[in-house]
Amino acid sequence: MPLNRSNRQQGVVLLIVLFFALLLTSSIATFTRRAVIDASVARNRDAAARAETLARSGIRLGKTVLIMDRIQEEATQQAVDSQRDSWSELGQVEIPGGDGASLKIRIEDSGALFNLNSIFDYAEAGAPYEETEFFLDAFFEKVIDEMKLPPGEKFYDISELTEALMDWVDADEVRLKGGLEDTYYQLQEPPYWAANGPLMSVDDLFLIEGFDRKLVEALRPYVTVEPFAGGGGINLNTAPAHVLSLIFSRMGGSDHRLAKKDQVKQILEVREKGGLICGEALSLKDCTPISSIVSSPIFPPPTYTASVFTITADARVGEIRRSIEAVVNRSADPPLMLSWRVR
Repeated sequence: MPLNRSNRQQGVVLLIVLFFALLLTSSIATFTRRAVIDASVARNRDAAARAETLARSGIRLGKTVLIMDRIQEEATQQAVDSQRDSWSELGQVEIPGGDGASLKIRIEDSGALFNLNSIFDYAEAGAPYEETEFFLDAFFEKVIDEMKLPPGEKFYDISELTEALMDWVDADEVRLKGGLEDTYYQLQEPPYWAANGPLMSVDDLFLIEGFDRKLVEALRPYVTVEPFAGGGGINLNTAPAHVLSLIFSRMGGSDHRLAKKDQVKQILEVREKGGLICGEALSLKDCTPISSIVSSPIFPPPTYTASVFTITADARVGEIRRSIEAVVNRSADPPLMLSWRVR
């Protein structure tokens, strides 16, 4: 009988020892796991800080390249911004940062996209030009036709979109069709007012009557709003093919049209061969006058140089990435930072 009691006591002690051993093992495992997680978090935090620092350095380097390009243009008296420039070629290079880090810098001039603010006359309180309505009608029709939606889901009235954008920008408070511009906007939640001034962001289109998310995202690859005032049309030497298709010309009277595919192709062929597209006022080597491709006047008049540029610096440290996008006005001395966004 005493032996059985002793065995039972030993069994109880063994259970207690096993319990505490398991508890200790679990605690050690939890501590180890937390230590690993904390170490991983610390590494990622350090990598993120390093990546952001690298991206910031990329923005500064981009600004320096733009300044050097401006100095070179002034020295050679060839004020043409093209894909042959050092700022454009910078995007083709990945810069090693050591210890698994790398940096890519992409610079785009404002003329590589169509500036929606260029079709309004801000010297006249944002009044549209004679061609503004014709252009917007043609532009919206093109983009809506290209939207990958069933025809039954394209519930857009092109003329109403055109008038809503023109009403949003012009300085008065009266709709082109009569009535107050702000009636619709004051019924929204929360209520707001028409800008009666330049578009300050492509996202401003979300606020305008008739512009839903699908339409704005379809328009986004084509357009910019910078510079906000005083900007020119498309830069024929940097714009991609889909933006060149927005070259808008008057054929005679009220007959207007967007560029034909063969005209866009001719421009791209000149550029691919190392040549430049220029206006009649420019006399440069390897320059093809735009009038030899598009004979009618272009609205808004194309540009061949730029003052506003978007610098995008993408930095990678291991698996961590940081991207900074900065809009810079190069005409200021030193260049003026217009916007800054960390992604």
